[in-house]
Amino acid sequence: MSDLADLPKLKRGVAGWVGRPVWREIRSFDERRKLRASPLWRGDGVPVGNDRPVLLIPGFMSGEHKAAPLAHVLSAAGWDVEIAEVGRNAGPAYVGVDAAELGLRRLSERSGEPVTVVGHSRGGQYGRVLAVRHPELVKRVIAVGSPLRTKYPPFFVVKVPAETLDWCWRAGWFGPVSIGREQEVDDHRYLEFPESVDLVSIYSRSDGIVDWRYSFDPAASMVEVSATHLGLMHSVAGVSAVVAQLRDRVERD
Repeated sequence: MSDLADLPKLKRGVAGWVGRPVWREIRSFDERRKLRASPLWRGDGVPVGNDRPVLLIPGFMSGEHKAAPLAHVLSAAGWDVEIAEVGRNAGPAYVGVDAAELGLRRLSERSGEPVTVVGHSRGGQYGRVLAVRHPELVKRVIAVGSPLRTKYPPFFVVKVPAETLDWCWRAGWFGPVSIGREQEVDDHRYLEFPESVDLVSIYSRSDGIVDWRYSFDPAASMVEVSATHLGLMHSVAGVSAVVAQLRDRVERD
């Protein structure tokens, strides 16, 4: 576990606003190609799931197709995988958390055991909230490229569209919303993480979207890989890191 005093210092000011190597994200196309060409794509090297439940939660402005490569790999090895129905995941956080909670309950009821939650970026924030709310339903949260220390990272590529959308839905442009329920999610983001649930944060220093420093959490075991932000969910390095955590779960069971 990480102590707050040992957490890396965050970049502030101009460095935090424009300092991400976003151009490196173009590598994500090659990362996806290499995953499809690797033995992982067939489930080789992935521990046999025996229908153990895994909930995948896509990130901000993402969707099911972004989580599909990881779902394919895990399903090929016999894991019971469900992708949370969060749509593009661009609306109020409480809407996404509600959708993820439905998937969590379905998987838990179907399997009769706690669920491993793998959340990418904003999806990792949701996973943390789910564990805080329902520790009895969650075995482990694997946050992948997730800004666990802030709601919206300061990098302009994320912060501008995120806060613009936030303002629009709060103003009622997309229909009625519950500001109270959104605040409840915000309150739960930073509550003490339950000791009965494992928290793992997978990050990359070459992530072109989320500054890796924001992925640190005092309750988390930290795992560093080399990948793009998008590639953390569809690169050999990113998928291998998730697989290693699932192997650890199998060995503990």
